[in-house]
Amino acid sequence: MKKILYNLVAVMVALSMGILSSCSENNDGFITATEDDFPQILLPWFGEWENGEPAVYKNISRDTEFIDSVTVTPALYTTVEWFIDDEKIHEGKKIQHTFLAGEYVLKIVATTTKGKSTSRIGKLIVRSLDSDPIPGNDIRDRQVVAGQSAKLHGVNMDKVVKIAIGGKEVSTTFVENGNKSYVEYIVPVDLALGTYRMTLTDSDGNVYGGGKIVVSDEAPAAEETLWEGEFNVTWGTPFNYLQTQFKDLVKAGDIVRVYVTGEGQGTMTTGAWNNILTGKGDPERDDIMISGSMVLEFTLTDLSMEMMNEQDGALLVGNGYTITEITKIVKE
Repeated sequence: MKKILYNLVAVMVALSMGILSSCSENNDGFITATEDDFPQILLPWFGEWENGEPAVYKNISRDTEFIDSVTVTPALYTTVEWFIDDEKIHEGKKIQHTFLAGEYVLKIVATTTKGKSTSRIGKLIVRSLDSDPIPGNDIRDRQVVAGQSAKLHGVNMDKVVKIAIGGKEVSTTFVENGNKSYVEYIVPVDLALGTYRMTLTDSDGNVYGGGKIVVSDEAPAAEETLWEGEFNVTWGTPFNYLQTQFKDLVKAGDIVRVYVTGEGQGTMTTGAWNNILTGKGDPERDDIMISGSMVLEFTLTDLSMEMMNEQDGALLVGNGYTITEITKIVKE
């Protein structure tokens, strides 16, 4: 029996030594791989894409350094590049970097000396601190016109004295308006059309991430507020303040926007809890998953108006979210 155990241990040791000897001393990869092999990113792991969007790879606070490393093969013949929003920020198998608050697309590209490459893509979420100026995602704030006045709503916006778009700084004026306070500014006049990252600066010179903003040749469509306040939607308490009035406030072709925040699900329905666009009820009602601050949009049709008249008006149903404003955009 002892001889059998000894032999098993010997085999395991031999296998272990064989495995170790097949790797380079710094564990970068397999020395049996050659520069003619196709590169592989062994680590880190990235989640599967969903609905055309990359999965979240990391979610960190803005006061935490982004520290990471990559294991590739063939290690001796492969270089690694790190990209943020398609801009190269680093080269090497290890990275240590600090980001402003915001949502970024991280891409890792591994390329061999023979020009063969592979990549991994994921979202990098960098959270603001509670004390930071934290701008909201109101569509009306995120589409601006060069040279025109614009607003940026959010939390702690009284700290902001400057906004920079495309590296061009402008001063701001704070306007107190309860839970909808904002800063007002003039968009830099010489900005080309496109999407930019915005930064916010306080009176001490601290710079904060402000997310992305679109410089367009036209302002967002005018919105008319139908309701404003704070209503917590649960399965037992749907939003019904406009239930009977909806059919008189809107028409086919109008876009209803519902500004929400929370972690839950919901949608606009008829009084019978059928989807306002499709007429389908649970479990085919297609509730929208809500995470954080979002704007739900519903472009009403002739069917929508017909159902509102026949099924006791309109509701906003679901659970786990708060409605802060409901507006409409009239289609010309």
